Amino acid sequence: MDLTSLAAAAAAATQATVPLAYPADKWDQIYDIWIWLSVVIYLIIAVPMLYFLFRYHVKSDSTEKGADEHGSTGLEVLWTVVPLIIVIYLAVQGAVFYNEQRTPPPGSMVIKTEGMMWAWTFEYENGKKSYNEVYVPVGKPVKLELTSKDVLHAFHIPAAKTMEDAIPGRVTYIWFQFNETGEFLSFCREYCGTAHAYMRATIKVVSEEEFGQWLSI
Repeated sequence: MDLTSLAAAAAAATQATVPLAYPADKWDQIYDIWIWLSVVIYLIIAVPMLYFLFRYHVKSDSTEKGADEHGSTGLEVLWTVVPLIIVIYLAVQGAVFYNEQRTPPPGSMVIKTEGMMWAWTFEYENGKKSYNEVYVPVGKPVKLELTSKDVLHAFHIPAAKTMEDAIPGRVTYIWFQFNETGEFLSFCREYCGTAHAYMRATIKVVSEEEFGQWLSI
């Protein structure tokens, strides 16, 4: 295999590991850790429990008496320390992932976003505005600075697994990054009145060149 083929294979492998969107990958990692940890703990508890249930089942006509046990210091320390370590790990890991999910990367593109009954407006750094459509370049982190013109709204991007309230008189924010071109829907996730279900926006992820052309028009 020549160098060109090796480089192409490496690029394909790298691309295959890149998630569709950030910060969705953080939530996926948290989910995987919790689900596998839960499965392991369940098996550690359930399998011996079922074994002992059938192995030491006492028949109704049995006169056998069990031994008088007074506990085991080693076991008590074990089942106290191990769960404590697991809980501390999950707390620290969750805090780290949450901080990464909430912190926009340096150089993020800022778009001012305003919710109203029942639409979204987007304003770019050069003053250009769009309505219910937000154009972003692929592979670029985007920070939405959110506010509301009237009532409480919430900007939700299912594909990026991120959501934040848009509050009248305040500026909140979320960030996201799509690594593939295409169109992705966002929804208002806070009930805001009669047409709440129709308050949607389309996130159009395009190439850097196409985004530059659109922004300059």
